[in-house]
Amino acid sequence: MLQILSYIFYFIAASASPLQRRWLATRKNLENKGQIYFAFQVTLVLVVLSLFLPLFQPLYFHGNAFQLIGLTLLCGVFGAGYFMSSYTAQKHVEAGVTTLVSNIYTPITIILATFFLNEKLTAIQIFGTALLLVGILFVSKKHRIGRFKFDKYFMLMILSGVMLGVALTAERALQKMTGFSAGTMLSWWSQCAFLGLAVLITKSRSLYSKKDIAITGGLRFLQSLSWVILIFIVGNLSLVSAITTFKVVIIFVAAAIFLKEREDMPRKILGSIIALVGLLLMK
Repeated sequence: MLQILSYIFYFIAASASPLQRRWLATRKNLENKGQIYFAFQVTLVLVVLSLFLPLFQPLYFHGNAFQLIGLTLLCGVFGAGYFMSSYTAQKHVEAGVTTLVSNIYTPITIILATFFLNEKLTAIQIFGTALLLVGILFVSKKHRIGRFKFDKYFMLMILSGVMLGVALTAERALQKMTGFSAGTMLSWWSQCAFLGLAVLITKSRSLYSKKDIAITGGLRFLQSLSWVILIFIVGNLSLVSAITTFKVVIIFVAAAIFLKEREDMPRKILGSIIALVGLLLMK
């Protein structure tokens, strides 16, 4: 029963976060200004809430100091890049498409882990990557400006997925080196710091209310927390990864119901199923 409740919590949290962000992007701040500052404010909420992470595992720092600093900087640079790209493009890319495209981080993570974390890349994973790319092509019809050319917002969303893959790989290396709590906190705090630096450089200003910021940050934290709880309760990473992949289809359906994003639904569902098969093969 506890495992079932954990899965339910994950699917609710992992679906609510991108749907709420898409709702905000299309209903408020119609000029799409201040997204960098908004991303900084959301990660600031994450930083505050990350103080609860030591409840899951004691906080300790272990490993070579230079490696810790280097990995933390990688998390900061690429994590901040992910947030800036994703938040800027969110207004122009539907929630379901965003979720599917952002999953490009999965093969990126696998490839990087193969080279830097001594993990093996298999032929099945390569085939799964190909299926994921086919699925992305299926759902990209609205954003195509040529046979293999896409508009800038779709490309920004793909870029965000690539950057997320690098950030997650560095974060995973940190967690292996110095434990889950410390590794995750170093990653999140670094991302927040680099986003703060980007705010100073761009002089970005948020047009969202404190309520919007708190809700967005809270949902993002619950999404991350639900994954942690699921791994802790189930204890089988491969099984959890396979089952949670189904959120791709769930978000397409939820976006159609709650956000009325129903244009070209048969193509989107087919694309998401193809991508889902690819993702399952990569696990």
